[in-house]
Formats: sequence, C-alpha cells, structure tokens
Amino acid sequence: MTLSLSLPLVGIALVILSSAIEGFAQVCLKRSAMLAAGKLRWLALGIVLFIFEALFYSGALQSLDISTAYPLGALSFVSVILFSRWLLNESIDRNRWIGLGLIVCGAALVVG
Repeated sequence: MTLSLSLPLVGIALVILSSAIEGFAQVCLKRSAMLAAGKLRWLALGIVLFIFEALFYSGALQSLDISTAYPLGALSFVSVILFSRWLLNESIDRNRWIGLGLIVCGAALVVG
C-alpha cells in the first residue's frame, strides 16, 4: 500500500516546515546577540537554517500559489514565539496567545 499525497498538501507541509525552521533560526540569531562566547556558532547556525528555510519554501512554491503560500508563512510568527518561550524562557502574555490563535485561524482559512 502506498501513500499518495497531493501536491498542494506537500506544499502546505513544506511551508509549515519552513516556518518552523525560520522560528528556530530567529531564536539562534537572538542567542548570538545575547552571548559573548559562542556568538559566531549561533550566528552561523541561524544563517544555515535560513538557507534551508528558503530551500523548503521554494519547494513549496512549486506546488502552491503564492497567494496561499505567503499568508501561510505567517505561521513563522507562531514558531518564533513558541521557540522563544521554550528556548529563551520569554513570557507570553494573554494578548500574544490570542494573537497566535488568530494567526493559526487565519492560516486555516487561507488553506481551507
């Protein structure tokens, strides 16, 4: 039995993956700005991740309209906030949680 995914689903998955990678890359850049030791390592990791993010996003554009892919890219805001909470211990207040929920709802509407 083989699993066959439609091209738009693959594109959506690639945009979600690229958004997660972008979120982690942003946190790496923040870490490089916070530390004196290891600054270049975090900076290099962030840059490499941005390159991978661009490659995955370009792959998504092969199967999605830009009018779908670009709004889905707003999920990177969600990943930045979640990664910064998890890895940098930044606080997320009620308004940010509401904003994250609205972004996810908007992305679902774009795909829907």
